[in-house]
Amino acid sequence: MKKLKIISILILLTILISCAAHTNLQPVGKNNIDANLSIGGPVIKAFGARIPVPYATAGVNYGIRDNVDLNGNLHLLSAAYKLFGCDLGATWFPVLNDHSIPTIGLQARLLTMASLKSGVDSRFRFYPSVSASSAWKLGGGIIYTGADITVPITSPDYDDDAASVIFSPFFGYRWNLGKNTRLLTEIKWNGANVQTHQLAVEYLPVSNYGAITTLFAIERSFK
Repeated sequence: MKKLKIISILILLTILISCAAHTNLQPVGKNNIDANLSIGGPVIKAFGARIPVPYATAGVNYGIRDNVDLNGNLHLLSAAYKLFGCDLGATWFPVLNDHSIPTIGLQARLLTMASLKSGVDSRFRFYPSVSASSAWKLGGGIIYTGADITVPITSPDYDDDAASVIFSPFFGYRWNLGKNTRLLTEIKWNGANVQTHQLAVEYLPVSNYGAITTLFAIERSFK
């Protein structure tokens, strides 16, 4: 039972590593800061219903140049499993939205998970990721799409045939709630290349792959 519990938690974390709305859609501008709070996660079967995991992150984006941002996020739910989680990275915007041409963002980041328990054999796990997004102005907000690619550095002990990369496409819309506040609504197919029908956690997959994920975020600009 203990081994099964460990396996379930590791599988859950494998799916959750990309569970935050993609807030890096436009450059924040040099010396400006955006703060965000994101909640949502993969849809699982529990208590006879389909419900999203309430995974939460809090983060900031800081503009070091007009088209380059530094990004950092603290993973809040992982603390419930006595795990510290954070990710740090940077986003480069080589193209800005101009009519039909989208704003293109290219992001690299490193997610670190550290066990806070005593007597564990492996305390740290690292997940480098790259993301690409395309965003267009539409109505009073922004419509966007893109994908995350995550590469676990350490191989899971419970699965010798685990995927070497995790591919997660996403699609969403960012609503303006005033001059400096925005709401993001996003759907992501987490782990689209990972078989999930045999896992201990029953996700809502697509053809037995990945997990459909609903994400929401509030973003606030400080200029």
